[in-house]
Amino acid sequence: MNKKINLSKICKTTLAVALVLSLSIFALAGCSSGGKSNQAANSGTNANSSQAAVGNSSTDTDADGIPDSVEKTYGTNPYVADTDGDGVNDKEDKSPITTENLMKETSTAQLPIKIKDARVEDNATADHLEITMSNTGKTALSEFDIFYTITDKGNNTQESYYQVLSGLLLNAGEAKTIHFDNQVKEAGHYYGNMNGLYGTSANGLIFDIQFHAKGYQPMKFQVEKAKGTAEVAD
Repeated sequence: MNKKINLSKICKTTLAVALVLSLSIFALAGCSSGGKSNQAANSGTNANSSQAAVGNSSTDTDADGIPDSVEKTYGTNPYVADTDGDGVNDKEDKSPITTENLMKETSTAQLPIKIKDARVEDNATADHLEITMSNTGKTALSEFDIFYTITDKGNNTQESYYQVLSGLLLNAGEAKTIHFDNQVKEAGHYYGNMNGLYGTSANGLIFDIQFHAKGYQPMKFQVEKAKGTAEVAD
């Protein structure tokens, strides 16, 4: 009888110990699994956030080595690697928004162009430098370039830009409008620096423009912008 009782007690004790051990192992496994899961989730979130932040802060649209956010601080154009058109990358240029006039022309023949309209505000869309011209001559004109200086009326700060107007052809008697608005995938549209004086000064601006086609003396004209930043009420 005593042997049966002892065996029964031993069996119960053994089962109890086994149950406790099983529960302990299960709990430890759960904690370990949960910890790893949380660490993985946190790690993933942090990595994604970090990558997104780096991506946003290091976006460099024109691949000139200067992030777009910094180009805004510098006053340079994030859409073109050489803002002033002098052939020097913005990152290497000591004065990236000022260049000398790079037009090379010895002819004194008058350019047969009539400027029908030139404006820097009150455009149909976003304000920008816009020039409408017509060819008053008898032959087609090509190989155009432009040089213009912007002067701030308030403090006389200046910027200057040179551009080859690739693709511009003006047949005899033909009229065209060109835009400096960075929409360069469209014909007749060229780069314009909205991070410079045009987009930041509220003092009013003077554009002194030289317009040229190969074989003719550059023609000069002026456009003024009223006080206010780039976008004014049209």
